[in-house]
Amino acid sequence: MAAARFRQRFFGNLFTILSGVLGAFQVLVGHWLLVVFGGQTGPGLGFGLLLAATLVTANVLAMPTLRRASRAGGWPRRVSRAYMAVGMATLVVGLVIALAWLGFLPLAAFLNLVGFGPELALDLFRVASASVVAALVGMFVWGFTGGQRQVDETRIPLDIAGWPEELSGLRIVHLTDLHIGNGMEGARLDALVDRVNAMEADVVALTGDLFDFDPRFVEDGARGLGGLRARHGVYGVLGNHDHYTGREHVASALGALAPSIRLLRGDIVRVPTPQPFYLAGVDDPGADWTAKGVLLEELEELGRNLPTDGPSILLIHRPEAFPQASRLGFPLVLAGHTHGGQLALPGSGHVNLARIITRYHRGLYRENGSTLYVNRGIGVAGPAIRFNCPREIATIELSPASQWALQDVDGAVQVEADLLVRPHGGPVAG
Repeated sequence: MAAARFRQRFFGNLFTILSGVLGAFQVLVGHWLLVVFGGQTGPGLGFGLLLAATLVTANVLAMPTLRRASRAGGWPRRVSRAYMAVGMATLVVGLVIALAWLGFLPLAAFLNLVGFGPELALDLFRVASASVVAALVGMFVWGFTGGQRQVDETRIPLDIAGWPEELSGLRIVHLTDLHIGNGMEGARLDALVDRVNAMEADVVALTGDLFDFDPRFVEDGARGLGGLRARHGVYGVLGNHDHYTGREHVASALGALAPSIRLLRGDIVRVPTPQPFYLAGVDDPGADWTAKGVLLEELEELGRNLPTDGPSILLIHRPEAFPQASRLGFPLVLAGHTHGGQLALPGSGHVNLARIITRYHRGLYRENGSTLYVNRGIGVAGPAIRFNCPREIATIELSPASQWALQDVDGAVQVEADLLVRPHGGPVAG
């Protein structure tokens, strides 16, 4: 309980904490630049501490204004977003430099002990740290340019227990985390809608965070989303950012301007197919976006009333509700929320920022006969950066489960899906 309270308080004040750390790291990065490229030892300790205290205070005081400006238009938005982008890079580079200094001190002591003197250690530090920082800067440059423009069209064939043979091959196009108001609006939203419509889906599923923070984008965004089409309908749920935007405002705008979207708010609806199957969904609770072990009373109520004449697929924003959904008997859960971390280390992408808040960070999971797919999202939260984590439009292709697929797994495990990925850039990611 104490750990949960600490976690909630920490993440509730995350931006304030990071802005304070940023002030200290700005001094550290400046000192590193003097040492590595200026051949100087930098200012004295007293001056450095005074400068760090000044920058920490300035960043903490400026953060509320910067966050408000990031949701405004014109030059305040551009300045704020640029500052936050540079700040994010400074935090990562500063952390690496701090670790490099910690490694330098024992190395210098050892080399001095064996008679080489501290100069060799300092030269090694300059070369090694400059190489790592150059790689990091390159990573951020790519993430802010080409990386965040990549869009993967992912096809995931899934065998689902109880799925009707007559509906084998039914395709659900899964979109999540559009964050309209943070770059995904206007022509980009129109391009996304056209792209999804060209896929001729049987069903389109939207799993929350349709909007970012700013209510000024809700009407135009809802009007744009109203252009989505699918053979058996478009369905959606609300995420935590829709809650921040004003979920009743969002729901009202969608109802008026996008009547083709069926918003699921504690509902189970039958999809109009020849053989019955159902879609269910609930609002995200909104508060504490990092909460673990989520239990939703609305979801519990849905589980007590599942239809018996066909399978029910759950649309939900945060994947932390998967254990509850699995226990209640949903064979398939589609979720978002994590963005796949947006920043992931090279390789499989499983080492990413989303691992801080959840074990269900991206991809496919199975537990107790149920399957979860966590989409990486089509938008971004905060600065428009992605590295080794492209935006995603997922197509879930459903078939009846074979006998091997019905076997239970002892605890949730991440599995490698039989994925077919077609990468694209273009105006959607702009």
